[in-house]
Amino acid sequence: MKIFLVEERRDFIFTIRQELKSDYDEVYSLVKASFATTTYSDGTEADYLNAERTKSTFIPELSFVATTETGRIVGQILLYKTNITSQTKLVESLVLSPICVHPEYFHQGIARKMIEHALQKAKTMGYTSVFLCGDPEIYRKLGFRPSYEFGVFHKNDSDAEWCMARELSTNSLSTISGVIDIV
Repeated sequence: MKIFLVEERRDFIFTIRQELKSDYDEVYSLVKASFATTTYSDGTEADYLNAERTKSTFIPELSFVATTETGRIVGQILLYKTNITSQTKLVESLVLSPICVHPEYFHQGIARKMIEHALQKAKTMGYTSVFLCGDPEIYRKLGFRPSYEFGVFHKNDSDAEWCMARELSTNSLSTISGVIDIV
């Protein structure tokens, strides 16, 4: 098992590592518990994650968990492949979805560190942009902007503030315009 990052907090230490197949059941429970605290959850996020792992767009190297020093999984993040559809071509990109932290560990910096780590790994793998659907107030603080500012529009809502993007390489979206189909 390759450990990528060890972060020390006041009350605990957490580690970010690649998710293993043997983690799937524990991660499923984590996702259920985490999204149960939100007002926008439809309760299907854990099933969505399981489905994403079976698709050709799944990249195991971009699926991570955060664990405590006892090995308990308290955070999860996944980046997977998607395409921006322009008038002339498909442009490969990534989607960040889902990400969650166990409610007992909210506001400890775990989500931020997982996002930073996952985006850095994606960049080293040659990916140049990441999209997500999420709360603009949260994700703006992490460098995401509404995707329409880059000329990439959500297929169902061209003015969607919640469809967001972040360039991993400077100006990587500057020559692209098109539509993205993400949930």
